[in-house]
Amino acid sequence: MTLWYLARAAGIFAMIMFTLSATLGIVMSANRRPERRFWLQYVHRSAAATGLVLLTTHVVAVMADTYVAISPTVLVWPFGSGYRPFAVAVGVLALHALVLTSVVGAARGRLARSESFTKHWRTIHIAASVGWLLSIGHALLAGTDRGAPWMLAITLSCLTSVAAAGAYRARATTAPILVRTR
Repeated sequence: MTLWYLARAAGIFAMIMFTLSATLGIVMSANRRPERRFWLQYVHRSAAATGLVLLTTHVVAVMADTYVAISPTVLVWPFGSGYRPFAVAVGVLALHALVLTSVVGAARGRLARSESFTKHWRTIHIAASVGWLLSIGHALLAGTDRGAPWMLAITLSCLTSVAAAGAYRARATTAPILVRTR
């Protein structure tokens, strides 16, 4: 039973950390002040890395727990789970998207010399957004607490946070830049 509690907590906090990372990433892309961008990017990456550690903990705990009997082969064939196959597949696809983005992001510094990579980074980075959205879907479909009011509140708060950041970004990118003159 301890593994199940660990898996649930790690999954919920991973979703929260990925939400924080997504929210900061969206806000950062609209921020034009370099001194703020540095700190926002630092916290954005730290939240994503923490989310990955929690996601790994979630996956290992779920697979180690004998109650649901999810095999490691589900990581290769997402629809092969005997426990809520569609919901687990959504979670595995979220895992793949988030890991892809983090691996490419970690190599970004070394690949930044390539002009073609720099052009494609934003396209690759969209996988993180897809992964985040799939993780929300996974939380709504797979979790044993998915119908509990507190879990719905957490999930809706995550959705609201990213939506508010998106609205801020849309407003900031359409607003004219005010230049101070003396």
